[in-house]
Amino acid sequence: MNTRSQRVLLADIVEWDVANWAPALWYWTQHSALSPTGCRALEIGSRHGGLSLWLALRGAHVVCSDLDGPTDVAIEKHQRYGVSARITYEDIDALNIPYDNAFDIIVMKSVLGGVGRDGHIERQRAAVSQMYKALKPGGELWFAENLVGSPVHRALRGRFVTWGGSWRYLSIAELSSFLSPFEAARCGTRGVMGTLGRTERQREILGRLDALFFNAVVPRRWHYVAFGVARKPHAQYPGAPDACAASAA
Repeated sequence: MNTRSQRVLLADIVEWDVANWAPALWYWTQHSALSPTGCRALEIGSRHGGLSLWLALRGAHVVCSDLDGPTDVAIEKHQRYGVSARITYEDIDALNIPYDNAFDIIVMKSVLGGVGRDGHIERQRAAVSQMYKALKPGGELWFAENLVGSPVHRALRGRFVTWGGSWRYLSIAELSSFLSPFEAARCGTRGVMGTLGRTERQREILGRLDALFFNAVVPRRWHYVAFGVARKPHAQYPGAPDACAASAA
């Protein structure tokens, strides 16, 4: 695959602010004990199905879901990349996931802020609990979420982002609290200037500046993206088999 094709694929997977959100893909593969190949996976809040595409390309069998079902864009995208045979589509509410101990991997990106819209932190916690329930013992939650960011981020969202006043952005402490039932939870953060871009090209340029300088010098609590891996313990279910083959990473 040439460089241009790789860029198009990454844009189809990540969809926006690629420079600051795409590192989640690397982080998941580097810090997971699982390989997607042959795994059963669920994408929550998929919308255009980017993460379902990524998992299917890596050999997973994926349930691509959203509250009102994934969009036609998602279905067309999966057909275009030739992975439709490994993807099924469902309407799933993150607050009422109709599965128990069913998935090796659950993946979500920018979901909890909408779930907790208008200040409902309890709904965010409940959604993570539902994902925990739906994972097999030893299964993993791969997440990428919006953080509250710096005072500048908070001020600009309220003024320029349509949903900025209602979306419930997370603090690192809140996210850690939601993940407390899991074991071996690991989390990285990034993103300072990228979100200030008004176009994807501007976000790309600013995201490069983040990678080169700002991510390292700005306090972690002021980053606006968090991503990580959290594993459901085996201990609750003695003798439970491994969810998937261990990855080489």
